[in-house]
Amino acid sequence: MAGPRARRTARTGLVAACAALALTLTACGGGKNAATGAQSTGKAVPGDTLTVAEQQAPPTLDPGSLDLGFVDFTMLSYESLFYLSPEGTVQPALAKSWKYVGTGNTELSVTLRSGVKFADGEAVTADAVKASLEYAKKAQGNQAHYLTNATIATTGPLTLTIKLTKANPILPTLLTQSYGIGQIISPKGLADAKSLTPTKTSQGAGPYVYQPSDSVAGDHYTYTANPDYYDKSKQHYKKIVIRIVQNGQTAVNAMKTGQIDVYKGDYTSAASAKAAGMSTVGLPVILQGLSLIDRAGEVSKPLGDVRVRQAINYAIDRDAVTKALLGSAGTPTVQTVIKGGDGYSGDLAKEYPYDPAKAKQLLKEAGYPDGFTLPVLAATFVGFDTMAEAVAGQLSKVGIKVKVTAVTSITSFVENQTNHKYPAVSGGFTEEPMYLEGLDLFMPGSKVFNGFGSTAPELTDLFNKAAAAEPAERAGLDQQMQEYLVKNAWYAPVAFTPVNYYVRPGIGGVKVSAGAPFVSPLAIYATK
Repeated sequence: MAGPRARRTARTGLVAACAALALTLTACGGGKNAATGAQSTGKAVPGDTLTVAEQQAPPTLDPGSLDLGFVDFTMLSYESLFYLSPEGTVQPALAKSWKYVGTGNTELSVTLRSGVKFADGEAVTADAVKASLEYAKKAQGNQAHYLTNATIATTGPLTLTIKLTKANPILPTLLTQSYGIGQIISPKGLADAKSLTPTKTSQGAGPYVYQPSDSVAGDHYTYTANPDYYDKSKQHYKKIVIRIVQNGQTAVNAMKTGQIDVYKGDYTSAASAKAAGMSTVGLPVILQGLSLIDRAGEVSKPLGDVRVRQAINYAIDRDAVTKALLGSAGTPTVQTVIKGGDGYSGDLAKEYPYDPAKAKQLLKEAGYPDGFTLPVLAATFVGFDTMAEAVAGQLSKVGIKVKVTAVTSITSFVENQTNHKYPAVSGGFTEEPMYLEGLDLFMPGSKVFNGFGSTAPELTDLFNKAAAAEPAERAGLDQQMQEYLVKNAWYAPVAFTPVNYYVRPGIGGVKVSAGAPFVSPLAIYATK
């Protein structure tokens, strides 16, 4: 599938899926068994220095315009309105309380905690928060569209409302540390936003302050505890350093000697990390497979017939492909969400068992008894091209001749998803809440990942109802959306692979869940 989170968001955009490949599109098993939700922990104790390794350096340290894949570099020094816990619950941060006003999820009322100051000494007020949100709304970051239809108004020194023209049931989640738009920049920082770079001190209210004098852009980024931070219990270390280490074996070797405590790496690090006694934490959240984007048959007439798309799903032996390409790291799937995620259905998990005879029957009923040729766009990164070739081998057994075109350029990969040249794409995206999947993947406005602008009144109606619904009702509507996508075969998913974190002994707080599949460095602590 074409698309992701880099955080993650999903988690939510091509850059997270492509430009920040090393950050988010990772896979592996490890630890005692396979990747899990958390590593064993001991008693938390005050820590001196935490060193976390990432594979790519951020182009900026401006949370308002920063790509989603790099929010770890800013969440330490820019406190967010809300905090997304490792369990996936939204908790207070700068905002001490909040609620949706009335029904329909179109107005959020927020009350800030009092007495909080930015690192530059200026008070955190409703006016300051409003200015930061409005800056993020206008910035060119890949998260700005989440605030496109928002109007922010202050109602008091520490209160504000965010009114939306369209329902958004997860706005508090989008304003947590996991999304840059929710990380609040001080008025002083906004006055010279171009200076929010690795060469300047951070301008936030977070538990740490970025120190450019002790950092080297592209190599390491140093953060020291903010002496004026309002909650000392959240400052688990005196100093946190994020190092850039692209080579997995180099990172593991550094972990052996205590130079790195936590490494967010790829599957190639698994065996050596396990042999070195490191634990592995991760959930299978990166989806790979085919996105059948020409659902009206504009370029490939056969794909306009749902029976053909269903035949493609029946023709793929997901267990075999997953084992061959990903080993124990992969989790076969026919859904675009993971178990425990929004919209997941145990009944849907049984759809499309490997049945080439059924695939041939559907192709015959659709008028293609001898199959047809299917052009597929792929990219040469993160194994998208390898997955495309594996699926091609499967489909050839039922007469579908896949012609894979693999491109090396991210720009070309994006352009060719939207120029109506390729009816199917082999790519990947991070599993997200169904609301975000709608915005980013399957609603008509999701420009890149719905390149042919597929529309379905039934699906749109479900999406709109779910966006305005209360949580209890929304869960059922999310499942109905997933059921539509699966039974109408908008995609041909193959497997989920995990984002993995390798953890040195003596480190706790490295935990993920379906609601928060990416580790926040804010949650990590030293153990005894």
